[in-house]
Amino acid sequence: MLVLVVDDQYDGKAKLVAKVVKGMSGMELEHVSSSRDALKFMKSRRVDLLILDLQIPSEFGMDVEMTGGKQLLEYLELKDDVLKPGRVIGLTAHKDSYEQCKEFFGSRGWALLLDPSEDELETLVAAQMMGSAADSPAFDVAIVTALEHTEMEAILALPYEWKSTRFRDDISSYHVGTITLQDGRKKSVIAASAPRMGMAATAVLATKMCLKFKPAVLAMTGVAAAVKGEAELGDILVADPSWDWGSGKLTLRQGKPVLLSDPAQMSLEPEVAAKIRTLAVSREYLNEIYANFDGKRPSHNLTVRVGPVASGAVVLEDPATVDLIRSQNRKTIGIEMEAYGVMSAAFYMGPQRPVSLVIKSVCDFADPTKNNEWQPYAAYTSAQYLHRLLSAHFFD
Repeated sequence: MLVLVVDDQYDGKAKLVAKVVKGMSGMELEHVSSSRDALKFMKSRRVDLLILDLQIPSEFGMDVEMTGGKQLLEYLELKDDVLKPGRVIGLTAHKDSYEQCKEFFGSRGWALLLDPSEDELETLVAAQMMGSAADSPAFDVAIVTALEHTEMEAILALPYEWKSTRFRDDISSYHVGTITLQDGRKKSVIAASAPRMGMAATAVLATKMCLKFKPAVLAMTGVAAAVKGEAELGDILVADPSWDWGSGKLTLRQGKPVLLSDPAQMSLEPEVAAKIRTLAVSREYLNEIYANFDGKRPSHNLTVRVGPVASGAVVLEDPATVDLIRSQNRKTIGIEMEAYGVMSAAFYMGPQRPVSLVIKSVCDFADPTKNNEWQPYAAYTSAQYLHRLLSAHFFD
């Protein structure tokens, strides 16, 4: 594995990296002092791991630039004559540079460390090595969200010691971590957000993660709309079954368009559904989840509802369309945009399919009053409930 360090001062972070890498087998280390030298190096050799200081000069001998490392990476993304690095780690001892660059690194799934210790750096480099050791490392749990902000943020707030990573020849950014079960056992987890909302993008991502990582559990969390009277703001909806409410034939009746529905349904595994229904009745975990939210929350108690959740291609603000969806299944409790795609991706994996589970919490009621006010609370409750299920009820 080839590691390239870009730092204008070898005695600083470059020396620390060299000390960490020296103790690892199969690692080759190279060092350059400027963006220009780094580009020259990567035109002839493919770098497995690029570790760079944020404050580097464009050329040796010139003044350092506060975000020089970020500028180098932006340039790499535009150039076709440079061999792109497999993974990237950014380092800085300067908080100003860190704050200016953390969103850039995070959006690409790259790690950025502020004044790291030797132990922190060693842990992260080891994780990057693990990711490159095999094209398709296995994980016990795969988690998908539709929104990088809010929904994925709620997942990354779970106590899984997350590390960002990328895999060769894969455009997706991933987060890998470890779940500690109630009995002390450890399970590996990988999470990713789709590039956009909707069944197509999410189903593609979920299918890819099933094929690459062979998870035992494929889960999705996030936000959904509730059918009024079936759930309240923040309530946790567990999809069983899910279907594409727009599936069928669009025809004309008396000069008006009419949808003749023909939805195929994807159901939760009966054993899992029964277990969650029992937990819902007992209200286990719910008061704890509600009390621990640091932000605006509803005045009513948190509940879990297992039932039909419809998926569609549009964001709904139309009560008439909600009525149409309820005509397909009168017991519908929620409407969102991805559940059917995720559950279908798991189902079509065949006999070795993962258990699929879609947990989404209510942030609106699919009417003109909808807004984003309750999304943080809804994303939080769905992620926290998944955490409790994974920790105590999925790996008996």
